[in-house]
Amino acid sequence: MLLDPAPLEETRPTAGGLRWHVWRSAGPQGDRPLLLLLHGTGSSGRSWAGSAARLAGRFSLLVPDLPGHGGSGAFADGVASLPRMAQALAALLRAQAAAPVAVVGHSAGAALMLQLWLDGALPAARGLLSLNGALQPLPGLAGAVFPPLARAMAALPVVPWLASQAASRPRSLQHLVASTGSRLGAPEVAHYRDLLQQPRHVAGALQMMASWQVGPLVPALRHRMAHQPMALLLAAASADTTVAPAQSRRAAQQLPGARFRLLPGLGHLAHEESPRVVEDLLAELGL
Repeated sequence: MLLDPAPLEETRPTAGGLRWHVWRSAGPQGDRPLLLLLHGTGSSGRSWAGSAARLAGRFSLLVPDLPGHGGSGAFADGVASLPRMAQALAALLRAQAAAPVAVVGHSAGAALMLQLWLDGALPAARGLLSLNGALQPLPGLAGAVFPPLARAMAALPVVPWLASQAASRPRSLQHLVASTGSRLGAPEVAHYRDLLQQPRHVAGALQMMASWQVGPLVPALRHRMAHQPMALLLAAASADTTVAPAQSRRAAQQLPGARFRLLPGLGHLAHEESPRVVEDLLAELGL
């Protein structure tokens, strides 16, 4: 299911030195609170299509493609670190005069959401929802090797092109989706095929993975939440084979006032498998 222009309109604002691709609720917003939806590495705002269709009646929605992903521009020097992406997104929120009362972040988008809150860029937020949040560094050898490898791959123009050619083949694409533990329908699979056919998007995902350092995130959150409570729900899917559910469980145990919720039977792309899950979890947050 692709984002329907009826509840959302496509915009291309400039902020933080980047040209963005953003979906926003169209028409009068009335009294609907603003909800910010942040996708994960290698995806785009279109991954929230099913959730947006269900939420558009209750919320005004802001759904950006992250830097280097989908239709949004990348940083000129290719350095897409967590603090820098948070700063760029904060600039977008200011340019859009957007003050979200709630944020949902998927995978690396959850880390970005939490960095935004740490930076004071979400002053109106009443609740944060992490969905299969990638909140811990890769363990062991993978954590030492993968970021430099991704950095080297992103720096060679031919690599994203070759990767896009390989990953967008039907068999490779099916394997890639299956490796997340999720079972997607044809429209959702087509979304990832469209993205992976774009070398620029593949390069943006590699740049993000190359620069991503989340080690300080949870300790900083623990200190901040001890002095400034925030309603935080960490939801993790039981069949997620990309980010272990134990990451969210551990984070919930470490963060004052945070809650953990296990989502049985769903994989890493839980919100695409079951768009209702976001609506239900927001209700659990009281939103």
